[in-house]
Amino acid sequence: MAGSVLAALVQLAVSGPASAATRYEAENATVSQGVVESNHLNFSGTGFVNGDNVAGSYTQFTFDAASAGTATLVLRYANGTGAARTADVAVNGSVVSANRSFAATTNWDTWVNSTITAPVNAGSNTLRVTSTSAGGNPNLDYLDVDVAAAPPPGTVYQAEDATLSQAGVFTNHLGFTGTGFVDYVNTTGGYVEFNVNAAAAGPASVVLRYANGTATNRPLEFAVNGSTVATRNYNATTNWDTWADDTFTVNLAAGANTIRATATTVNGGPNLDKITVSGSTGGGDTQAPSVPSGLAVSGTTSSSISLSWSASTDNVGVTGYKVYEGSTVVASPSGTSATISGLAASSSHTYTVSAVDAAGNESAKSASVTGTTTGGSTGPSFAVAPYEYLGWGSPQSPTSVMSATGVKWFTLAFMLSDGGCNPAWDGSRPLTGGSDQSAINSIRNAGGDIVISFGGWSGNKLGEHCSSASALAGAYQKVINAYNLKVIDIDIEATEFTTATVRQRVIDALKIVKTNNPGIKTVITMGTTPSGPDSTGTDLINRGAAAGFQNDVWTIMPFDFNGHTGTMGQATVSAMEGLKAKVKAAYGYSDSVAYAHIGLSSMNGKTDETDETVTTTDFQTMLSYAQQHHIGRLTFWSINRDRQCVAGGDADACSGISQSPYAFTKIFVQYTG
Repeated sequence: MAGSVLAALVQLAVSGPASAATRYEAENATVSQGVVESNHLNFSGTGFVNGDNVAGSYTQFTFDAASAGTATLVLRYANGTGAARTADVAVNGSVVSANRSFAATTNWDTWVNSTITAPVNAGSNTLRVTSTSAGGNPNLDYLDVDVAAAPPPGTVYQAEDATLSQAGVFTNHLGFTGTGFVDYVNTTGGYVEFNVNAAAAGPASVVLRYANGTATNRPLEFAVNGSTVATRNYNATTNWDTWADDTFTVNLAAGANTIRATATTVNGGPNLDKITVSGSTGGGDTQAPSVPSGLAVSGTTSSSISLSWSASTDNVGVTGYKVYEGSTVVASPSGTSATISGLAASSSHTYTVSAVDAAGNESAKSASVTGTTTGGSTGPSFAVAPYEYLGWGSPQSPTSVMSATGVKWFTLAFMLSDGGCNPAWDGSRPLTGGSDQSAINSIRNAGGDIVISFGGWSGNKLGEHCSSASALAGAYQKVINAYNLKVIDIDIEATEFTTATVRQRVIDALKIVKTNNPGIKTVITMGTTPSGPDSTGTDLINRGAAAGFQNDVWTIMPFDFNGHTGTMGQATVSAMEGLKAKVKAAYGYSDSVAYAHIGLSSMNGKTDETDETVTTTDFQTMLSYAQQHHIGRLTFWSINRDRQCVAGGDADACSGISQSPYAFTKIFVQYTG
């Protein structure tokens, strides 16, 4: 999870809300699956919401805030089942309390309050309660909202973005801000070092947010720019989910500074969430840079637009720029140029640019400029990128496949964990410098490109071996950086798919990847039933929508159905219509937009089940469906299998049916979106 809206101090309470709160009755909210009832006692208003007993059902409140600030959000609920019910609570589309427990009340006539503290925006906001278990949500009576004014300005430095030694980033406790918190190793000498910018030399107030769930003091020694300035004590908080603030003053130099917090005992330090620096240095600079001028298009390709502009000036110094398309930041360069990639061929885009300084002041936006990508190839893009497994299945030379079929893109599988939170081809081959990189270089030298697929059915998955969303995003980022990727595919299967916490971790990690890599495309590939995603797949889609994650293509694998009717082509169409309905419902898309965000990854020839054979006729059915609805992805497993078997042939290296070489690839390669 990323962004300040994800910062949540979560606590349970049974007392009433503050008198300044505004009440929003549940019966006036948006309900996805459920009814408004009045068959129990003691509710407020004209009724309460009884959600259906399914995972993924939600009640969404819309509320107003006069100004941005921290809101106390009180949900009044009843749960007469005798067991807790769990739900994700999201504010403005981002989950602020995952798998929140709504404990049993005495009966359905007994109502209690559950209180969440979270930042909100000025104007309209939403709070959505989405059930995460088959029992559904508790009965919901109302939401009380009390918004406190935003605190005085200060610059926030998240601990997870600092330099760490003998410490790691985790998300296994509640109430942190940003994307995680730092947990020191239980030893002397571990440290967290923040890079802090000061507008001018002088004293600055530092507020350190920490938690200590032990009964033992965990002191930290603070050094500014390498010189020790103080040792401060951090005694026990109530538990690891309870955060406290420690405020002290340090002297900073103008410009760049370091503040290092070093553990001085064998117990290590407390958990650190962030520091906020304010005063004459951290928060005193209120002057924004000048508006950038001379914004111009300096180059275009079929998938990118390059921009340049003249430098801005500032009373202290410009630290970077933000490139906008509409209200969305698409690049954040430090210099006066940027290239926005991952664009569609022959598409027009209008940009503006602003300047920012070390104190976070941002200039007004520049005059706009419009650029248009070139026409590019009329052939398929990453939408048609068949899988090839270079680790087994007698892989063909990718360039020979390109010559024989005209295919330009490949999905190369699989990127796995090396046993920790580090990516390796098939979990064992080196990320770079080996045969896999040689194959990629050959594809690109021949005018093609690649998608790298993470996961699959077998092996160690990064989603399970990385302990937090930020760590998982970091593992994905290593691969993105190694190969300058435009698209990544998460083939989420086995326990990476069936474990709810891991599903959420993958969603949150991909959201970070999207933030850090403007323009990158993300694909999530999962199994399906003949009628569409099962409850687990539906939950994954709903989690994505609840988190505000804008996934480019939700892709299903329409095979291994464990029973189906009709041809495999017909079963695939049925499954795709089910997927479209799930994505449309979760995101509120129109039909055409929903189709553009779904895809299929079939299996050619004999599948793993005896009653399934996917023929070239089935592939023609799938191609026609794709052409009719303009879906986002049309691919299959695998090129290795796109040939007829020979005596004693490996099922991973041939289709198991009579066919000409690359018969399946030649059908899908006709799709151009």
